[in-house]
Amino acid sequence: MKKRGLSIRYKILLLLTSIPLITLTAYLILALKIFEDDKIAYVFDSTSSMSGTMATQIKTQLNGILSTTKPIFQEYLLQQKFTSVAESIFRNEYNIETIAVFKPSSTGAYERATVLEKVPDGATQTINSLGGKFSSYMLEADAVGRVVKVPFQDDRVLIFEKVSNEAKTRNTIFVVVVKMSEVAEMFRAVTSQKMYLISQDGTVLFGPEEMPGQKLQTVVNPKFLKEAGSKVAQGAETDKAADGTELLVSFAKAGFGDLSVVTTVEKSKALGAVQILIRKSLIFFGILISLTVIISLFASSGLTHALTDLFAATKKVAEGDFNIRVKVDSNDEVGSLADNFNIMAAEVSRLMDQTAEKARMESELQTAKTVQETLFPETRAKIGPLSIAGYYEPASECGGDWWHYCKIGNKIFLWIGDATGHGAPAALITSAAKSASTIIESLNTTPAKALELLNRSIYDVSKGRIMMTFFVASFDLDSGELVYCNASHEAPFLMKKTEGALKKKDLIPLNEVNNPRLGQSRDSKYEETSVKLNAGDSVFFYTDGIPDIQNPNKAAWGEREFIKALIAANKDCPKVSDAVDKFVVSFQDYRQSAPLVDDVTFFVVKHDGII
Repeated sequence: MKKRGLSIRYKILLLLTSIPLITLTAYLILALKIFEDDKIAYVFDSTSSMSGTMATQIKTQLNGILSTTKPIFQEYLLQQKFTSVAESIFRNEYNIETIAVFKPSSTGAYERATVLEKVPDGATQTINSLGGKFSSYMLEADAVGRVVKVPFQDDRVLIFEKVSNEAKTRNTIFVVVVKMSEVAEMFRAVTSQKMYLISQDGTVLFGPEEMPGQKLQTVVNPKFLKEAGSKVAQGAETDKAADGTELLVSFAKAGFGDLSVVTTVEKSKALGAVQILIRKSLIFFGILISLTVIISLFASSGLTHALTDLFAATKKVAEGDFNIRVKVDSNDEVGSLADNFNIMAAEVSRLMDQTAEKARMESELQTAKTVQETLFPETRAKIGPLSIAGYYEPASECGGDWWHYCKIGNKIFLWIGDATGHGAPAALITSAAKSASTIIESLNTTPAKALELLNRSIYDVSKGRIMMTFFVASFDLDSGELVYCNASHEAPFLMKKTEGALKKKDLIPLNEVNNPRLGQSRDSKYEETSVKLNAGDSVFFYTDGIPDIQNPNKAAWGEREFIKALIAANKDCPKVSDAVDKFVVSFQDYRQSAPLVDDVTFFVVKHDGII
């Protein structure tokens, strides 16, 4: 009798054991590698985003401070002293402690000329506390023009700003002491991610406890600090800390002075989920292999019957019955296959339920879109001598743009705003703006006061996380004067009536005033100005989504084509409804049904001259 080798039972055991072992091992290695790479990419993305956001916030805040102090500087350069206007501006800025003026003496050294301070002798105490550092700061400011220092290891920031007179024959250095408590606290916050505000040489200005005043190189020495001449504004890299710990480092230059924001996170902490996944995968891997061996040992009878049941069940699934379950009494690999089939069917059923839930959410978003559309006025209107026509198209189910008009007494108010981003969060902000404007309308106020009230409402709703640009104008029916106030919104174009066809030079941007965005600070103040609106004149109000319109090749429409289309639509001073229709045709022809990258909103107001 011919000697047989291993029985088929053991061959099945070997086959069913080796195949899953090899496959799952390869899958585990590949999956863990992909997961680790993906996790690192995610951490880099989040930390880069955090660094960029914080850098932008610091730049915005510091630029806002310089914008506030610029009138004080100019007033001093003209009057050679601080006037009551300058002192009033200074007193109203709670976060500015001191403004000191330094002029070059006959020896060439800078000497203090005068000072604005909220604490008596505060400037003197500040300078004395710095000792010799202050002179080096002045030399640096004289050389580069602008220097930012945080020498006190608290929330006070020194800004040195060198200003030349018109003839550029005499320099003046203004030293501003500013408190940036909120920013300093954010850098001190204890989290798995550590943030540092550093200067070009690596000195930590704001950061975790014990770090301000020290060099970042004592913790980590990233490549971008070694490449001082690099023009890369933002990036991420992997470095080793001084103690050998691997760190994921992201940085973003603030664009103000030589400041940069650096975010670090320990690689081991970032990949903590990977270790958990490895442990669970190994446990699952071991259980699965053990079950495979046990089931294979008992594989014998009932195999054909079990396969038949499985075949019938798969037909049911193919017909759409995902609630089918297979009952197999055998304890072999076919039994495991039946169990896996039941798990698969249950998972498919769950996914079907999720699909239904997603459809329900999409339906709710559609309902929200319908509700949001009620926030907008009629797209065609005639109020007194003004004809109004507008257009609105959101980039998603819900948008962040809003426009409105209303008549209050002998004035016609015109509103347009753009919340940060688009989608449901932005839509909630526009709803808050609409609700607030309804109350503001009853106050019969000015555009500047209206924006102050609206700013408080937006700030209280969003707590500074979502902001909104805005433009409000009021047209006086008696005088024909258009008073307007701008909160960092795109300046509308005044199109004066001309004898011939409209030309580019006839487009006058209403940009005489520009104020902070709504929601940026609860105590923001707003200025307004006015312009005369004659019969035949038109004003084009819009949001920034129009120049950003893209064609199927993702090429933006751009400012130039936008202006050309605007001139073409209004060249013969048509009715506002015709002008709007022509303009819509222009950008829709370019867009070719491509998805919008931002909400598109605009409206045109024309003075017909007849009430």
